[in-house]
Amino acid sequence: MRIRVPTILCIDDDSETLALRRHFLQSSGYSVLTASSAVDGLRTLSDGAGVDLVLLDYMMPGMNGDEVAQKLKGQYPELPVVVVSAVAQLPQRLLTVIDGYVQKGQDPDVLLGTVSKILKFQSKEAAPMESSNSGRKTILCAEDDEDQLTARKLVFESAGFNVLLARSGPEALQLFQTNHVDAVVLDYWMPRMKGLSVAREMKQLQPNTPILVFSGFSSLPDETIGVVDAWLQKRDAQPDELLAEVNRLIKNMKNSSQ
Repeated sequence: MRIRVPTILCIDDDSETLALRRHFLQSSGYSVLTASSAVDGLRTLSDGAGVDLVLLDYMMPGMNGDEVAQKLKGQYPELPVVVVSAVAQLPQRLLTVIDGYVQKGQDPDVLLGTVSKILKFQSKEAAPMESSNSGRKTILCAEDDEDQLTARKLVFESAGFNVLLARSGPEALQLFQTNHVDAVVLDYWMPRMKGLSVAREMKQLQPNTPILVFSGFSSLPDETIGVVDAWLQKRDAQPDELLAEVNRLIKNMKNSSQ
Protein backbone atom coordinates (compact mmCIF):
# COMPACT_ATOMS: atom_id res chain seq x y z
CA MET A 1 0.00 0.00 0.00
CA ARG A 2 1.39 3.39 -0.96
CA ILE A 3 1.64 5.87 1.91
CA ARG A 4 0.55 9.41 1.21
CA VAL A 5 3.34 11.93 1.59
CA PRO A 6 2.40 14.80 3.96
CA THR A 7 2.26 18.26 2.40
CA ILE A 8 3.77 21.26 4.15
CA LEU A 9 2.89 24.84 3.28
CA CYS A 10 5.78 27.25 3.95
CA ILE A 11 4.85 30.93 4.28
CA ASP A 12 7.76 33.38 4.30
CA ASP A 13 8.41 36.71 2.56
CA ASP A 14 12.10 35.90 2.01
CA SER A 15 12.47 34.06 -1.32
CA GLU A 16 15.88 32.57 -0.48
CA THR A 17 14.60 31.19 2.82
CA LEU A 18 11.63 29.65 1.03
CA ALA A 19 13.87 27.99 -1.55
CA LEU A 20 16.20 26.55 1.09
CA ARG A 21 13.31 25.29 3.21
CA ARG A 22 11.63 23.70 0.20
CA HIS A 23 14.82 21.81 -0.77
CA PHE A 24 15.41 20.62 2.79
CA LEU A 25 11.86 19.38 3.38
CA GLN A 26 11.51 17.77 -0.04
CA SER A 27 14.78 15.88 0.42
CA SER A 28 13.38 14.65 3.75
CA GLY A 29 10.39 13.09 2.03
CA TYR A 30 7.73 15.78 2.26
CA SER A 31 5.68 17.47 -0.43
CA VAL A 32 6.10 21.25 -0.18
CA LEU A 33 4.02 24.26 -1.21
CA THR A 34 5.35 27.80 -0.77
CA ALA A 35 3.78 31.22 -0.37
CA SER A 36 5.65 34.53 -0.24
CA SER A 37 2.99 36.34 1.77
CA ALA A 38 0.23 35.68 4.26
CA VAL A 39 -2.38 36.50 1.63
CA ASP A 40 -0.89 33.97 -0.81
CA GLY A 41 -0.75 31.33 1.91
CA LEU A 42 -4.37 31.81 2.92
CA ARG A 43 -5.39 31.75 -0.73
CA THR A 44 -3.57 28.45 -1.26
CA LEU A 45 -5.57 26.90 1.56
CA SER A 46 -8.88 28.40 0.45
CA ASP A 47 -8.27 27.00 -3.05
CA GLY A 48 -8.44 23.53 -1.54
CA ALA A 49 -4.79 22.51 -1.44
CA GLY A 50 -4.35 19.43 0.74
CA VAL A 51 -2.02 20.77 3.43
CA ASP A 52 -1.00 18.79 6.52
CA LEU A 53 1.05 21.44 8.31
CA VAL A 54 1.95 25.12 7.92
CA LEU A 55 5.41 26.54 8.57
CA LEU A 56 4.95 30.23 9.21
CA ASP A 57 7.42 33.10 9.41
CA TYR A 58 6.66 35.40 12.33
CA MET A 59 7.95 38.72 10.98
CA MET A 60 6.24 39.53 7.68
CA PRO A 61 5.03 42.76 6.06
CA GLY A 62 1.31 43.42 5.75
CA MET A 63 0.17 40.68 8.13
CA ASN A 64 2.55 39.27 10.70
CA GLY A 65 2.69 35.68 11.88
CA ASP A 66 0.56 36.40 14.91
CA GLU A 67 -2.37 37.56 12.78
CA VAL A 68 -1.90 34.78 10.23
CA ALA A 69 -1.84 32.08 12.91
CA GLN A 70 -5.06 33.42 14.42
CA LYS A 71 -6.74 33.37 11.00
CA LEU A 72 -5.47 29.90 10.19
CA LYS A 73 -6.67 28.43 13.46
CA GLY A 74 -10.00 30.21 13.11
CA GLN A 75 -10.62 28.76 9.66
CA TYR A 76 -8.74 25.44 9.97
CA PRO A 77 -8.66 24.54 13.68
CA GLU A 78 -7.23 21.06 13.07
CA LEU A 79 -4.38 22.26 10.84
CA PRO A 80 -1.04 22.26 12.72
CA VAL A 81 0.87 25.55 12.59
CA VAL A 82 4.59 25.87 13.40
CA VAL A 83 6.10 29.34 13.68
CA VAL A 84 9.72 29.88 12.61
CA SER A 85 11.21 33.11 13.92
CA ALA A 86 14.38 34.87 14.97
CA VAL A 87 12.41 36.37 17.87
CA ALA A 88 13.54 34.69 21.08
CA GLN A 89 10.24 35.11 22.92
CA LEU A 90 6.91 35.02 21.12
CA PRO A 91 3.76 36.60 22.58
CA GLN A 92 1.90 34.32 24.97
CA ARG A 93 -1.33 34.71 22.99
CA LEU A 94 0.45 33.23 19.96
CA LEU A 95 2.02 30.35 21.87
CA THR A 96 -1.42 29.26 23.05
CA VAL A 97 -2.63 29.02 19.43
CA ILE A 98 0.24 27.43 17.51
CA ASP A 99 1.43 23.82 17.67
CA GLY A 100 5.16 24.44 17.63
CA TYR A 101 7.92 27.04 17.52
CA VAL A 102 11.42 26.81 16.03
CA GLN A 103 13.94 29.63 16.32
CA LYS A 104 15.68 30.65 13.10
CA GLY A 105 19.36 29.77 12.96
CA GLN A 106 18.99 26.42 14.73
CA ASP A 107 20.19 23.21 13.12
CA PRO A 108 17.77 22.22 10.32
CA ASP A 109 17.27 18.87 12.07
CA VAL A 110 15.49 20.73 14.89
CA LEU A 111 12.90 21.96 12.41
CA LEU A 112 12.59 18.51 10.86
CA GLY A 113 12.20 16.88 14.26
CA THR A 114 9.48 19.34 15.26
CA VAL A 115 7.56 18.78 12.03
CA SER A 116 7.92 15.00 12.27
CA LYS A 117 6.74 14.94 15.89
CA ILE A 118 3.69 17.11 15.26
CA LEU A 119 2.65 15.07 12.24
CA LYS A 120 3.18 11.87 14.23
CA PHE A 121 5.19 10.71 11.27
CA GLN A 122 7.74 8.72 13.21
CA SER A 123 7.10 5.07 12.44
CA LYS A 124 9.80 3.31 10.43
CA GLU A 125 7.43 2.65 7.55
CA ALA A 126 5.97 6.16 7.34
CA ALA A 127 8.83 8.40 8.40
CA PRO A 128 10.49 10.61 5.78
CA MET A 129 13.34 8.72 4.23
CA GLU A 130 16.83 9.68 5.29
CA SER A 131 19.44 9.23 2.62
CA SER A 132 22.19 6.84 3.46
CA ASN A 133 25.76 8.05 3.06
CA SER A 134 26.31 5.16 0.65
CA GLY A 135 26.32 6.46 -2.91
CA ARG A 136 25.93 10.10 -1.91
CA LYS A 137 28.05 12.63 -3.75
CA THR A 138 30.40 14.87 -1.80
CA ILE A 139 30.72 18.61 -2.40
CA LEU A 140 33.58 20.69 -1.05
CA CYS A 141 32.55 24.30 -0.41
CA ALA A 142 35.21 26.93 0.25
CA GLU A 143 34.08 30.40 1.34
CA ASP A 144 35.39 32.86 3.94
CA ASP A 145 31.94 34.34 4.65
CA GLU A 146 30.45 32.12 7.35
CA ASP A 147 26.81 33.02 6.60
CA GLN A 148 27.19 32.19 2.91
CA LEU A 149 29.04 29.00 3.74
CA THR A 150 26.25 27.90 6.09
CA ALA A 151 23.59 28.69 3.49
CA ARG A 152 25.49 26.75 0.84
CA LYS A 153 25.83 23.78 3.18
CA LEU A 154 22.07 23.76 3.75
CA VAL A 155 21.37 23.91 0.00
CA PHE A 156 23.56 20.89 -0.78
CA GLU A 157 22.62 18.81 2.26
CA SER A 158 18.94 19.38 1.57
CA ALA A 159 19.54 18.00 -1.93
CA GLY A 160 21.17 14.83 -0.56
CA PHE A 161 24.87 15.68 -0.84
CA ASN A 162 27.60 15.19 1.74
CA VAL A 163 29.26 18.56 2.34
CA LEU A 164 32.80 19.46 3.36
CA LEU A 165 33.41 23.06 4.48
CA ALA A 166 36.54 25.19 4.28
CA ARG A 167 36.97 28.85 5.24
CA SER A 168 40.28 29.37 3.46
CA GLY A 169 42.22 28.16 0.46
CA PRO A 170 44.77 26.08 2.42
CA GLU A 171 41.98 24.41 4.39
CA ALA A 172 40.15 23.60 1.15
CA LEU A 173 43.28 22.00 -0.33
CA GLN A 174 43.83 19.90 2.78
CA LEU A 175 40.25 18.58 2.65
CA PHE A 176 40.56 17.98 -1.09
CA GLN A 177 43.69 15.88 -0.61
CA THR A 178 42.30 13.78 2.25
CA ASN A 179 38.74 13.13 1.05
CA HIS A 180 36.96 11.85 -2.03
CA VAL A 181 35.31 14.92 -3.60
CA ASP A 182 32.85 14.84 -6.52
CA ALA A 183 32.73 18.61 -7.10
CA VAL A 184 34.16 21.81 -5.65
CA VAL A 185 32.43 25.16 -5.13
CA LEU A 186 34.95 27.96 -4.51
CA ASP A 187 34.73 31.63 -3.71
CA TYR A 188 36.94 33.65 -6.07
CA TRP A 189 38.15 35.99 -3.31
CA MET A 190 39.46 34.29 -0.17
CA PRO A 191 42.09 35.28 2.39
CA ARG A 192 45.62 33.79 2.21
CA MET A 193 44.95 32.11 -1.13
CA LYS A 194 42.62 33.16 -3.95
CA GLY A 195 40.10 30.70 -5.32
CA LEU A 196 41.83 30.57 -8.70
CA SER A 197 45.12 29.49 -7.10
CA VAL A 198 43.26 26.84 -5.13
CA ALA A 199 41.56 25.63 -8.32
CA ARG A 200 44.92 25.34 -10.15
CA GLU A 201 46.40 23.15 -7.43
CA MET A 202 43.26 21.01 -7.27
CA LYS A 203 43.32 20.45 -11.03
CA GLN A 204 46.94 19.32 -10.81
CA LEU A 205 45.94 16.80 -8.15
CA GLN A 206 42.62 15.66 -9.64
CA PRO A 207 42.08 17.10 -13.14
CA ASN A 208 38.69 15.36 -13.56
CA THR A 209 37.04 16.89 -10.48
CA PRO A 210 34.72 19.71 -11.62
CA ILE A 211 35.22 23.11 -10.01
CA LEU A 212 32.65 25.91 -9.90
CA VAL A 213 33.72 29.39 -8.85
CA PHE A 214 31.54 32.06 -7.22
CA SER A 215 32.50 35.60 -8.13
CA GLY A 216 31.20 39.12 -7.73
CA PHE A 217 32.43 39.90 -11.26
CA SER A 218 30.12 39.83 -14.27
CA SER A 219 32.70 37.58 -15.95
CA LEU A 220 35.88 35.84 -14.88
CA PRO A 221 39.39 36.70 -16.14
CA ASP A 222 40.77 34.81 -19.16
CA GLU A 223 43.27 33.11 -16.87
CA THR A 224 40.45 30.97 -15.46
CA ILE A 225 39.94 29.21 -18.83
CA GLY A 226 40.91 25.57 -18.47
CA VAL A 227 41.20 25.92 -14.70
CA VAL A 228 37.57 26.15 -13.58
CA ASP A 229 34.65 24.33 -15.17
CA ALA A 230 31.89 26.87 -14.44
CA TRP A 231 31.21 30.07 -12.56
CA LEU A 232 28.21 31.84 -11.05
CA GLN A 233 27.84 35.49 -10.14
CA LYS A 234 27.39 35.71 -6.38
CA ARG A 235 24.81 38.46 -6.38
CA ASP A 236 22.33 36.77 -8.70
CA ALA A 237 22.86 33.05 -8.06
CA GLN A 238 19.81 31.21 -6.70
CA PRO A 239 19.87 27.84 -4.86
CA ASP A 240 18.10 26.10 -7.75
CA GLU A 241 20.66 27.45 -10.22
CA LEU A 242 23.59 26.38 -8.04
CA LEU A 243 22.24 22.84 -7.63
CA ALA A 244 21.45 22.50 -11.33
CA GLU A 245 24.94 23.66 -12.33
CA VAL A 246 26.73 21.34 -9.90
CA ASN A 247 24.59 18.36 -10.95
CA ARG A 248 25.34 19.18 -14.59
CA LEU A 249 29.08 19.29 -13.94
CA ILE A 250 29.05 15.96 -12.09
CA LYS A 251 26.96 14.32 -14.81
CA ASN A 252 29.21 15.65 -17.58
CA MET A 253 32.32 14.47 -15.79
CA LYS A 254 30.81 11.01 -15.27
CA ASN A 255 29.83 10.75 -18.96
CA SER A 256 33.25 11.85 -20.16
CA SER A 257 34.99 9.26 -17.99
CA GLN A 258 32.92 6.34 -19.31
